[in-house]
Amino acid sequence: MPKRSKLLQALDEHRGRDYEAEKQKKLVKAAKKKNATTKGDDVKKSVVEEKKKDEEEEVSEESEEEETPDAEEPSENEEEEEEEEEDEDEEESDIPLSDLEDDEREDVVTHQRLTINNSAAITSSLKRISFLTPATPFSEHNSLVSQEPIEVPDANDDLNRELAFYKVCQAAAMTARSTLKKEGVPFTRPGDYFAEMVKTDEHMGKIKKKLYDEAAAKKAAAEARKQRDLKKFGKQVQVAKLQQRAKEKRETLEKINALKKKRKADTGGPTDDSSNMFDVAIDDAAQAGGGRKRGRDAEGGPSMKRQKKNEKFGFGGKKRFSKSGDAVSSGDMRDFSVKKMKGGPKGGGAKRPGKSRRAAAKGRS
Repeated sequence: MPKRSKLLQALDEHRGRDYEAEKQKKLVKAAKKKNATTKGDDVKKSVVEEKKKDEEEEVSEESEEEETPDAEEPSENEEEEEEEEEDEDEEESDIPLSDLEDDEREDVVTHQRLTINNSAAITSSLKRISFLTPATPFSEHNSLVSQEPIEVPDANDDLNRELAFYKVCQAAAMTARSTLKKEGVPFTRPGDYFAEMVKTDEHMGKIKKKLYDEAAAKKAAAEARKQRDLKKFGKQVQVAKLQQRAKEKRETLEKINALKKKRKADTGGPTDDSSNMFDVAIDDAAQAGGGRKRGRDAEGGPSMKRQKKNEKFGFGGKKRFSKSGDAVSSGDMRDFSVKKMKGGPKGGGAKRPGKSRRAAAKGRS
């Protein structure tokens, strides 16, 4: 019970109000009501008779009050006290637990809803509203109880449990099929049956577009992953190539240093033009390190493959600079003309007169 203010406690003591007794009365009344609902029709009749008696007593009391007009009317103070009591009851029943403190919640009795299983009333109501009779055709209700027994040794075994349910449903479906056939009710779908789709074409288009977008996103992600792998592989190849070049450069420098050391150590050799000899030795070492050129043999001439192709297809000769002049073409003076070189008119005719002469000729004409 939530704590009340000192003023309310003083009022309760003055009136002589006992909350524990009121609570016990309520519990007794609820128990009587529960017992009355669980009994049969006889109990209901007794309850109805008690209610009638109570109503008759109330009517008799009202008539007595009307016959005694000198009875005292309730004063305003009593009415106010009754209203306060009602307000207190409402406050006590309507106070939420969130508004109470921790020490106050310990004394609170939570409200428990009483469940009533009046099987007799439920059965009678079901019989009253049910329209099923032995003469009712099966096609009207389509409900039956399967005769297939359910045998599930272990209820926690999902596979066997679902299999047992499937067998029960299958047996019920076969029984319903044979019953409908006996009644002559068609239950199979005809060949030209047109079933309208539950989803609209717009909705299915959205679903198709979503699936297409998901597939495209997966494909793009796979392509991007492939490109990343190729880029990583290309980077590895590039690093390997750079390492190979650095290795070749290091080997060349090592050869040069070895030749320098050898030249310094060999003091008994010729001293004239020793730098040129050192360069020649370096060139020889570089040529020995590198392979022969493509299409050339060891002596520097064309390879056998090149010679065979020249024999088969012939050598086309020089292609570039074919129109450039040489000593023979420059010394050939057969087409030289002094007249052309001096810039004379074509055909050797007279020169064109000047501007003044042409103007004077126009004036005379």
